[in-house]
Amino acid sequence: MFWFCVRSLFSEYGRLFLRHIALAHPVKTVRALFRSRGKREGDFAAQSAEYGAFALGRRSIVGLGFCMKPKDAPCPSGSDLHGCGYLERYAANGGAQVPPACRDCYIRKTGLAALRRGSAFYIMTSAKDILFDVFKPSLETGKFETGVFTLCRYSFQPFFTGMCISGIRGFLFPFCEGDCRDYKTWTRADRGEKDEQTFLTQDARSMIETLLGGERTGEGGVSFEKRGNVFYPDSFGS
Repeated sequence: MFWFCVRSLFSEYGRLFLRHIALAHPVKTVRALFRSRGKREGDFAAQSAEYGAFALGRRSIVGLGFCMKPKDAPCPSGSDLHGCGYLERYAANGGAQVPPACRDCYIRKTGLAALRRGSAFYIMTSAKDILFDVFKPSLETGKFETGVFTLCRYSFQPFFTGMCISGIRGFLFPFCEGDCRDYKTWTRADRGEKDEQTFLTQDARSMIETLLGGERTGEGGVSFEKRGNVFYPDSFGS
């Protein structure tokens, strides 16, 4: 994490993090750094909540990496990395049409499950966007209190630190295939340049399914809107 932070200080994200998070909230930042110090990868799956007692719903968010989008067929979201073409174009008609790329897409299925659960749904791209879409509003207004996120192991500790500062309790699940393993690859992905599709282990998928209340069939039964980069169900926060 140390070298990740040192390198990031010279990036746009590093400067924004210092300005909007670290310097604006120094005590919370220092506490979070100490809390994340010495954490190992295996510690993150239940970093701040007992698995059996944890529940999503009011003021929660589910965030999946954009790199989970399928590569074997054109994604209908096109160049909108935060977008889900299925949710935005096809879910409103009850899923009467499911494009080929969407049929087995983990993002589509999990997004629907999250929105039905009452959670916001977010397709994560750059660290800068995550800063302004998730961490900053949670820190300043308590917008998101709990969350479930999937991301590469390389960025686990920095992301965990951001969660601690902003007061988000939740789970981090690592990709087991196709993820970034060094800073160069991570910076390319941060710009939206990711050739490999990423995947979760079956155990991780099962845990996420349990957190979302189990598997539900059908495509309809949820009303939501996209505000900025985040999908919100009509029941969010209620």
